Amino acid sequence: MEAYIDLYQALRDLIDQIPEGMFSTPLDLADALGDRRAVRAVSEAIQREEFRDAAPKVVRRPVSVEDVFREFSSDRPLRRLRELQKTMSKQVVQEDKQGATKLVAGVDAAYGDDEAYAVCVVLDRQLEVVDSASVTVNIRFPYIPGYLSFREAPVIEAAAGNVSGFDILLVNGHGIAHPRGCGLASHVGLDLGVATIGVARRGLVRRVGAAEDGWAPLIYKNSVVGAALTIDGRSPVYVSIGHNISLQTSVRIVQRTTRGGRLPEPLRMAHRAAEEFRRQGVPGSA
Repeated sequence: MEAYIDLYQALRDLIDQIPEGMFSTPLDLADALGDRRAVRAVSEAIQREEFRDAAPKVVRRPVSVEDVFREFSSDRPLRRLRELQKTMSKQVVQEDKQGATKLVAGVDAAYGDDEAYAVCVVLDRQLEVVDSASVTVNIRFPYIPGYLSFREAPVIEAAAGNVSGFDILLVNGHGIAHPRGCGLASHVGLDLGVATIGVARRGLVRRVGAAEDGWAPLIYKNSVVGAALTIDGRSPVYVSIGHNISLQTSVRIVQRTTRGGRLPEPLRMAHRAAEEFRRQGVPGSA
């Protein structure tokens, strides 16, 4: 994957192009970044301390159309990242390559300002912890729908790379059940060259087929890209192939490792540990 982008710096570079006496809007800036879905992230970024001197150049409703600046020089980084996701999606292996599954890991991250706190937990077949690792990474990429992997992959990969080993990695996010076929779980699997499964509490793909054996297929563009999995009557989780695994095996592993909660144990433990790690690392957090 290409080097991770400092999107805040990219935004600052755009704002610095606005001539004196002219203004731009968050939507114009999102367009210049390459995706209008970034408009909320732009609006929130302008509130950051580092943009205090530049914020007056960004207005929601300019007084005059003549005062609006849109002639940005930009390589539209978000458009470039979309193309990267499409390229990576073609590299995802959707069949079992991992061999025997003895160790299943889960990894998740929590955030405090620009710091991401991630924990990877490795469990054996009895769902006992055999290893864990925690890392902190400074993140300069806000949350933008569809681009989670560019925010979260650096810290997720760092945590997963610090444990002694595992056969399968469960990631709190989507795999191929993503509009461009490469969500966080696929991204991480490809970067690390490991078998990954995406497990999420909310679906990006809205079309759900008929349920059978406790799960219903998620369908996108007439292809099955994941499963809405219901265990013991709880709300469903959305399971999808990350990399180097089949959907059937992904569902089976999530079923086998779920015990009394909505999330499978490796992810549930990683999530709780990441939140606790964040609380310890952020002054004044409750």
